[in-house]
Parts: sequence; C-alpha cells; structure tokens
Amino acid sequence: MQILTLILLILSWLDYFPSADINYSADQEVWLVSASSSLRVDGKTNINSFNCVVSSYGKIDTLICDLNKSGLPYYKINSILEIPVVNFDCHHNIMTKDLQKTLKMKEYPSMLIDIKSLNKLPKEAVGGYSLGEVKIFLAGTNKTYSIQFSGKNYINQIEFVGSKTILFSDFGLKPPSKLGGAIKVKDELDVEVRLYLKRAD
Repeated sequence: MQILTLILLILSWLDYFPSADINYSADQEVWLVSASSSLRVDGKTNINSFNCVVSSYGKIDTLICDLNKSGLPYYKINSILEIPVVNFDCHHNIMTKDLQKTLKMKEYPSMLIDIKSLNKLPKEAVGGYSLGEVKIFLAGTNKTYSIQFSGKNYINQIEFVGSKTILFSDFGLKPPSKLGGAIKVKDELDVEVRLYLKRAD
C-alpha cells in the first residue's frame, strides 16, 4: 500500500515539473525570477491574527512566456515555483510548527506555484495588472485560481505581486487548533506572492 501511494505521488508530481531540457525559441520570452522573491500568508484565529512568511525564495527560477498566442486572449506560461514548507516563519515557534504539521511537511515538503497563463506579459503589466491562471499544489492536492498581478518597475527589475484568499479546506486540510479547541485558526488565508523579475539576456 505504501509503495502504491509513493508511485501515485510521483506520477502526480510529473505534471508540476517542467522538463529539464527546455529549448528557448524566438517565440518565447524568458524572465528570471530573483532569489529575493517572497511569499506571505496572513490568517486569523478566533482571538487574534498572525502572518507567516518565506522571506526569500532562495534560488533563481524562470518564467517562460510563449509569445505565440494562436488567437488566445492569454499567453501560455511555463514556470514552477517550488517553496519549501520548512522555510515558512510565523514569528512564533509553536505557530510555525503547527502550520508545518498542518501542511503535512514530512509527506509533502514543498508548496508549488504553477503559473499557467497570463493575459499580459510582465513588461505590459507595469503600471497596471495582469490576470493569471495559477495552480497551487499543497499537501498532496492542487487547486487552480484566477489571480491578478500588479506590475511596477523596481531597481532594474519588475516587481510582480499577486494576492488571493484561499482556504485550508480547498486542499482538504483542517486548520490547526490549540488548548482543546479554545484557540482555532480560521479557514481563510490571504496569500501574497511577490516576484522580482528580470528579462533574461
């Protein structure tokens, strides 16, 4: 049973990782995702609010935009952002461990953000917005959201920021609680992804 579960998990992950042998063409625009990109999650309990952050993405990744829209109202995007759950910091040791446990960190060590499409390229969104289709893979489950990204110039880069309210229950998760349920985390989480992008030469 454990072997079957492992095989199914590996197969499910194949859809989320692009091939290592991606050949860039003239019909593609490539943006580097800076290691300084970050993620912030804001939540509430029945008595107060909290926030958890991944203050630095930690590695350079790519956003590959297919310029050939083929009559579609959006650009197809090839990009997977992998965020280790262990990097979440809730500014309180117990809260951090509770979140990591809730997200099943030992079984699913990474949160994946898969940007599938954008209706405007990053450079076109400067001073405005780009609407994207984004698939989030978390704790063995995935859900697709429509997310609006704002764009602005920022020190020779483009700051590309998207936010969305998601639910623990979207991913089949039960919000953590403490003291026999006296303190309960609410189902809603406000997630903000802050990407710093630079056009690849």
